[in-house]
Amino acid sequence: MPELALGQEPQETRLLVILLRGGMDGLFAMPPVGDKSLQGLRRNLRPDGLQKLDGFFALHPALKNIHGSYHEGQALLVHSTSLPYTGRSHLEGQDIMESGIMRPYASASGWLGKALEVSGLSAAVAMSLPVPLILRGKRYAGTHYPTWISNMPKEAYQKILPIWAADSDLADFSGQFSAELTKRMLPNLRVPGQDNSIVDLAKSAAIRLRGLDGPRVAVLDHVGFDTHASQPGQHSDRLREVDDAIGTFKQAMGPVWKDTLVVTLTEFGRTAAENGSWGTDHGWGTSIFVLGGKLKKGGIVADWPGLKKNALFEGRDLKATLDARTLYGAIVSSAFKIDAEQVRKEILEYEPSSKFDAYF
Repeated sequence: MPELALGQEPQETRLLVILLRGGMDGLFAMPPVGDKSLQGLRRNLRPDGLQKLDGFFALHPALKNIHGSYHEGQALLVHSTSLPYTGRSHLEGQDIMESGIMRPYASASGWLGKALEVSGLSAAVAMSLPVPLILRGKRYAGTHYPTWISNMPKEAYQKILPIWAADSDLADFSGQFSAELTKRMLPNLRVPGQDNSIVDLAKSAAIRLRGLDGPRVAVLDHVGFDTHASQPGQHSDRLREVDDAIGTFKQAMGPVWKDTLVVTLTEFGRTAAENGSWGTDHGWGTSIFVLGGKLKKGGIVADWPGLKKNALFEGRDLKATLDARTLYGAIVSSAFKIDAEQVRKEILEYEPSSKFDAYF
């Protein structure tokens, strides 16, 4: 796969979207240590070794790569944000998160898929099976997910691929496999030591995004954030996996990192107070991380509502004072070079804001 030479400018921004399914706990990942109410709400859920940010917010110790990027001016950390959905249903929340429409199950396409269609950019790749809703649309989105069939000898592929090529549903896969076999590159296939971990998939995503003729958008799909119990271990592990994936992706992108954006999505946050099982339940407000050399600068954006009882949504959740779609809309407008008003009309239901102009 042809790649950019050092100093060569790419034609488009590279964008990696990471879906954090289950409800990522923004108060755990980016605790507001300057809010005096936090300790009373989470006596057992305050991690040791927190990393300093601006004095009011800190970062979970598992998020070392994000912390490093923040101090390099390449991370935008947004708190007390979420979709304006308060139903606390994973299925509805994730559908809205991916479609960008506030009516669950109202669209068969996602906001990234629509952005690809409006911009006319080349195809995207989902590092999962199947293609998630967020990438579905009129533009082709391929998938990459290593499978057991890579252990077959090359002769077996030579017999199978003509059969695939004759089938309209499998023809694209046939062409993709044939090209990679011809180049003696098998990034779509399992190799010794490779698994389907988010870290390996992040590296594979970078290989594709940094190529001159590759896609410009990739999506990673990660689960396991619905930690109703034993959150200090489980949620920390999930955060560490995401952070490791981001670090691996950044390294693999090489000089193309300067033209790259990475953004996390989750359907909602978790309750402000811990429950009796050292976990948290479905909530509302959370935090979002944006990284990349394409950012004009790094920083923290938060209209902090506070954690006192009378400040919580329905007396239990961190309020979302910023519609996450405002951030996603700013990213789409910048990465795809689409006017903000056109984004609002054709891609995302949101109100454009100047809040993020300094970053994109």
